[in-house]
Amino acid sequence: MKAQIYVNRHITAANKKASKLRGVLVDERAISINTYLGSVYAKRVEFTSGCVLIQDASKVRCSGASIWIEAQFESLVIDGVAADRAMFNKGER
Repeated sequence: MKAQIYVNRHITAANKKASKLRGVLVDERAISINTYLGSVYAKRVEFTSGCVLIQDASKVRCSGASIWIEAQFESLVIDGVAADRAMFNKGER
């Protein structure tokens, strides 16, 4: 089955605003999975290839992201180039 997955930015913004106003964490579902059968909202989507799309406002990343993908992989291609450890030197960008 083909699915389209969207991160609804307006919901994440509303969550952030409501959290500030209420003083408590608001984390409504912002990931939308759309198929020919309809739409479903979620906070976690696991793919059969082993990656996971996660929404967790209590574990916001240093970049401010509250939704991210985690994956285990044997090889990774970035912009058409096979990735190696040298590409991930934290000091160089």
